[in-house]
Amino acid sequence: MKNRKVRVAIHYNESIFKHSTSWHFAWINYCEANNIDYSIVDCYKYDILETLKNYDCLVWHFSHYSLQDMLFARSILMSAENMGLKVFPDVPTAWHFDDKIAETYLLDSIQAPIPKAYMFYTLKDFVTWLDNDSKFPIVAKLRCGSGSNNVKLLKNRTDAYDYGKKIFGKGLVSTPSILYKGSSQLKSAKSWATIKARIKRIPDFIESFSKARRLPRQQGYVYLQEFIPNAGFDLKIVVIGDKLSFIARNIREGEFRASGSGSFYFDRSLVTKDIIDSAFSVSDRLKFQCMGYDYVIDDRDNIGKIIEMSYGFSHTTLLQAGGYWDRSGEWHDEPLNAPEEILKHLIEVE
Repeated sequence: MKNRKVRVAIHYNESIFKHSTSWHFAWINYCEANNIDYSIVDCYKYDILETLKNYDCLVWHFSHYSLQDMLFARSILMSAENMGLKVFPDVPTAWHFDDKIAETYLLDSIQAPIPKAYMFYTLKDFVTWLDNDSKFPIVAKLRCGSGSNNVKLLKNRTDAYDYGKKIFGKGLVSTPSILYKGSSQLKSAKSWATIKARIKRIPDFIESFSKARRLPRQQGYVYLQEFIPNAGFDLKIVVIGDKLSFIARNIREGEFRASGSGSFYFDRSLVTKDIIDSAFSVSDRLKFQCMGYDYVIDDRDNIGKIIEMSYGFSHTTLLQAGGYWDRSGEWHDEPLNAPEEILKHLIEVE
C-alpha cells in the first residue's frame, strides 16, 4: 500500500457505544496529523459492505460492554477482510476476545505459561471434581467481563459448591457492580487530583454499565483458575510487532485482584526477561496484531504466568510507561501509542 493513497475506514457509532478512551479518537488524530485519507463509517448500516468497497483498511475498537459489538463486530470485520481490506482487529487477534475459556484453550495449545485451569460443563462433573480432586483456595471467573468483575476466591468446598449451584442454575450477571467499582477506585486514589480525574470518568462508567446490563446471564459452566501466590502486583504486558511495553498494577489492600484497581505504576525492574521473551513468543505463534497480557509472577518458581489477555486496554495509561522494549531487551524512551502503532502496521507506514 506504500505506492498509492490509502483510504482508512474508522468505525464509530455513539448510539451503540461511546467512551472517552475509545481508540477511534487516536486513529483520527494520527490520520489528520499524517495526511492519511480517512472517513468515519458506521459498520451497523445495512449497506456497510458496499461502503467498504471504497476503502483499503477498517479499524474498529469494539467493546465487550456492548451487546451489539459482541454479537456482530467480528462477523463484519471478517467479512471486510474477505473483501480484501486490512482490518483491525483481525480474526487471530479478536475471535477469543472477552472469553477467558477460549483464551485458556488457545494459550494451553501452545504451552504458554498459564496457571492450571479447570472447565466444567455439567454440575455432576463439577461435583465429582470437588469430591475427589479439588484444592483450595481457587479462583472462579466468569468467561466474560473485565476489571476483576465477578472474579471470586473460593476458599473451601462449601464456597465452590454454592457457586456451582448458582451458575448451573439461574446463572450470574456479568454487569459491573457500581458499588464495587466505585469503592475500589476511591480506595486506590492517592491524591485529590486522582479523585477528581476519576470523577470525570463517571459518565464513561455509567455508559458502560447501562450497555453491559443488556448482556446475557452467564450459566452452564464453571471456569476455575489456580490461585497464584504473588508479590502483590500484576503486569499488563502489551506487544505490538517488535515493541513491548507495560503497566504495573497494585493488588487492592485486603484483596487478591489487581485488575480494575486503578492503582498504576511503572517500575521497569518488575518486567523480567522471561516475561518479555514469553510475551513476544506467544504473540508470534498466535499471530496477534496487538495483545495485552495480564501477568502475575509466581512466588513458587519466579516465572511470569498469563492469567488473561485482551486486544483492548487503556492506551492512555500505557503511554505513561514512557517507552518500550525491543526484541533484544533494549529499552527505548519513546512512549508506545498502541492505536497509532497498530495503524502504522496496518497501512505499512515507515
